[in-house]
Amino acid sequence: VWRCIPNKQFFNSSVKTKSAKISVMNSSSITALIVLLCIAASHQQLPSLPEEFFRCICLIESDCNNNIGCAPDTDNLLACGPYQIKNAFWIDASQFAGRNLGGSWLECTTGRNNQACSRETMLYYFARYGRYCTNNRPPTLQDYARIHNGGPLGCRHHYTAGYWDKVRTCLEPR
Repeated sequence: VWRCIPNKQFFNSSVKTKSAKISVMNSSSITALIVLLCIAASHQQLPSLPEEFFRCICLIESDCNNNIGCAPDTDNLLACGPYQIKNAFWIDASQFAGRNLGGSWLECTTGRNNQACSRETMLYYFARYGRYCTNNRPPTLQDYARIHNGGPLGCRHHYTAGYWDKVRTCLEPR
């Protein structure tokens, strides 16, 4: 995890080149640059997704059962809460957010605020991996659903197409 706190060694270091030794002289300008980068990194653009999208994933994953707890998924890893979020998913989202979402994975996914925390976790995960999965094109609902189901590159995997079919069917007007 990249931290936004440079250490003293950073400011007292120097770089050797073939022709000269360049010292880090103006630590205040470097500090200002680091602060600006940290502010930009901490305000990640989260995707704006329709309520219906979350409702459909919740229905598919658990029939929106807020009390479902945790159960082994098809890969034998625990998936928890109404959105069936795995620990690695939560860790990735929390690292991207720069904080432990909901305090802990279990509190976030199975605690009293599991719906809101799980959705926030999903948004950070999608913000982290959406454009990565799509080779930098704007992600679609299909991409996000498949990333939720198949991980960082889920939008590229053929095995997530069936999951998208379920979400798409749920999203269709009745």
